[in-house]
Amino acid sequence: VFLGKSRSDWPCRDRMPPSPPVFDTAGLANLVGWAGTIGSLLLFSSPASTFAKIAKEKSTGNYALLPYTSGMLNAASWVTYALVTPDRVQTIVTNGSGMAIMVVWLVLYTRYSPNRGAVLAQISTIALMWLALTIMATQFIKEDSFTPLREGESCKTEFVGIFCIAVNIVLYGSPLSAVKQVMETRSVESMPLPLSLATTGCSLLWSIYATLLNDAWVGLPNYTGTLLGLLQLSIYAKYSRSQTGEARSVARSPDLEPLLYVKLV
Repeated sequence: VFLGKSRSDWPCRDRMPPSPPVFDTAGLANLVGWAGTIGSLLLFSSPASTFAKIAKEKSTGNYALLPYTSGMLNAASWVTYALVTPDRVQTIVTNGSGMAIMVVWLVLYTRYSPNRGAVLAQISTIALMWLALTIMATQFIKEDSFTPLREGESCKTEFVGIFCIAVNIVLYGSPLSAVKQVMETRSVESMPLPLSLATTGCSLLWSIYATLLNDAWVGLPNYTGTLLGLLQLSIYAKYSRSQTGEARSVARSPDLEPLLYVKLV
């Protein structure tokens, strides 16, 4: 009987039992990454119900433009990031599809907006910002332009990555642009729930992805996005309950009894 304690002491090591499988972090990250891709597409598609209502009423009403312009700039910026960073096919597919979806929302918003001139001016500004970013990254930023913050990364990747982080944080926080109106009117009508849910879920998935791969560029905006998303949902929950309570109070109001009587008669 062989009593050696270490695997190196075993005779006939070529017949040793196989080592237990190591936890496949990269494989799990890839799986979460594809889930994040689906979540991103759901995020881009989440305003569908909002725009169905806008089309029905033929007006953008109190809905803000910022979530859609920031969404377009975010998708376009990550496409540029993928173009200057090797092996980012998944990023191009996700954000290229996102750009196409955002074009649809911006066309509809422009069509039903009472102030088309201002809307077109903002959209033009977003387009010029993306064009400037892409030209800078592809034509002017050289590999030795500055010392990369992370070893092994190119200057182009870091230049566009920093820009993407800023835009991502604006995108994830954009539904908060309606908070002031929500607090003043005590109504959540101007804060679309599907957009807030999709924003929170998407940022949470990419946060997990970034943690598994120790990727700071993906992690920073999505950690922030998760916190902002939870804040949005807490505000929605607070004022939707308040709105529901007020509606019930009005429904029980004795002042409405004559009106109900007349209607029923």
